[in-house]
Amino acid sequence: MHQRFLLLAIGALFGWSHANVLLAQRTPLFRIEEISRNSGRIIPVVDSGLAIVDINSKLRISLHREAIRSKAMDVAGKGQLDRALRDRVRRIERILREQERLVGYIRQTIETPQQQPDSLLLLLRQTMRDIGNDTLLRASYNQYSREYTERLRADPTLREREDRFLYILGRYNESLDSLRGELRTLEKAARVRFSLRAFRKDPSGGTRLHIENFDQFEQGQFYEVENWTLMISPEQLQQMQNLRGLAATLNQGTDKALQDFRDKLFQMLPALSCLEQFPTELRLASETIPLEVRSILDRSWNDVRQQLNTLRDELQTLSPATDAYDVKGRWSALRMHMDSLYQQTLGSLMALPQSNIHVRNLMQCVEQTRRDIDRIDRFIRSFPSQYLRRVYLASDELAAEVLRFELDQIPEVGILELTYTGRREPGDELLIQALLVPEEEASTAPSRHYTIIEERSAVMIQAGAHAIPRVGLLMGNPYTLQQPEAARFRFSPSAALLVKFGSRRSHFYNRFLAPGIGIVTASPDFSLDGIPEFAAGIATTLFRDIASAGWCWNFGLNQPFYFIGINLPFNLPGMPVGTAQ
Repeated sequence: MHQRFLLLAIGALFGWSHANVLLAQRTPLFRIEEISRNSGRIIPVVDSGLAIVDINSKLRISLHREAIRSKAMDVAGKGQLDRALRDRVRRIERILREQERLVGYIRQTIETPQQQPDSLLLLLRQTMRDIGNDTLLRASYNQYSREYTERLRADPTLREREDRFLYILGRYNESLDSLRGELRTLEKAARVRFSLRAFRKDPSGGTRLHIENFDQFEQGQFYEVENWTLMISPEQLQQMQNLRGLAATLNQGTDKALQDFRDKLFQMLPALSCLEQFPTELRLASETIPLEVRSILDRSWNDVRQQLNTLRDELQTLSPATDAYDVKGRWSALRMHMDSLYQQTLGSLMALPQSNIHVRNLMQCVEQTRRDIDRIDRFIRSFPSQYLRRVYLASDELAAEVLRFELDQIPEVGILELTYTGRREPGDELLIQALLVPEEEASTAPSRHYTIIEERSAVMIQAGAHAIPRVGLLMGNPYTLQQPEAARFRFSPSAALLVKFGSRRSHFYNRFLAPGIGIVTASPDFSLDGIPEFAAGIATTLFRDIASAGWCWNFGLNQPFYFIGINLPFNLPGMPVGTAQ
């Protein structure tokens, strides 16, 4: 019997200790600190039970965001959201890795030491074959290639307007562009609005109080400030951070590919080398060239040289990833201009004697320049610069969108100024609640669908030194005055001004003891002649000023007396000292 009792006692003790450990490990959602208005001293407010705060203080409420997020997941349930997030993460990761592989193939092509446009164009065609054979990209590639074939059957002229390779890359672009919308949908499903509210409770009811950073009070109405958290676990948060790393890597790789493309174009431009010899040949052939034709050729050469120099400057200064620079459009305009100059220049040169070697050199330069520009134009039109630019922008936006899953829009602190909360009395209670409101209910005002996830109560007292006037009835004993034994205590009205101090630790002290000390005046008639005397002295009170005792001096009889008394349940008229501000 004794052994069974001992085992039960040990089990109860262990369970109680374990419960205390769990309670101690629970992180509070918010912490309250009292800031003294006079001294600025910061006093922590207890997290459990009924706290005690000064009625004239300022409260600073510090939020614990991770604890709020964890609590929101516990309250709202995370099974369905976990599945949705897991499926989306897998899809996003697959698409990002596809894009990373595509950009890798394009970079491999552009980083080859080969500089001739036709050779690079051939390498791009081989890249399309490599993409079709890649195990990661094969399924999507075949689907997009079949789509292009079907469109080509319906419209045979499609090949002239849209290249198969660029069409397939454009379809990959669309899958990347869709991720941002999916992430926003997922974020909206995971979002829950967080609210912090405060109320003052008194015998007449309750009044809502303003908390800075969490609500606005205008024209007698409270308006919530939009604050929210995301119901996402630490493991899921780590997955989102990994996705952001993938997006950042893709962004950097795409930027490098565009930079290499710009550098490769810059290296191709000197291939138009015969243009450098054009002025010399024109001068040497001037004996057989009429002045009018020479002016046309000279003006055409200057025009082409100026456009090429402008193109070189733009390639050097502009960022191909971020600046609104259309290389394909600029080069297409240059090619159209060159076609016009070619027809005009060739017609002028054909009218000249072909026996002049310098004239033949000029004609060869014009032909060679046109062929070079055509080759570069074919390469630019086939190179997926627009695809890379869209990948660069989409990956940058995607990284920023994923970052939103790591940031809760919850202020670090809320401020509650008790001084500006209206009329209040010592003993009024303060209630602070942390609430969760689902995102779909967040637009309704006021929302009735909310969950209280934590609340804290405190009673307001006058903690500092403060003075209170009291009126009462005392029974004085003039112990030095000769008096009949039967009249040992004589009644007298009194008025006192008491200095009191509140306690931030003991409710028993504030509610039951509440001692005070101060000065007291009375008007006894110890001489029994019907004329009141004046007396003053020191008084102490106890039990919320109900009972009092002290010592006075009767100035009328020039005699001392001690007294005991009771105070009446009302104050003296006039301005009380040290009350709620």
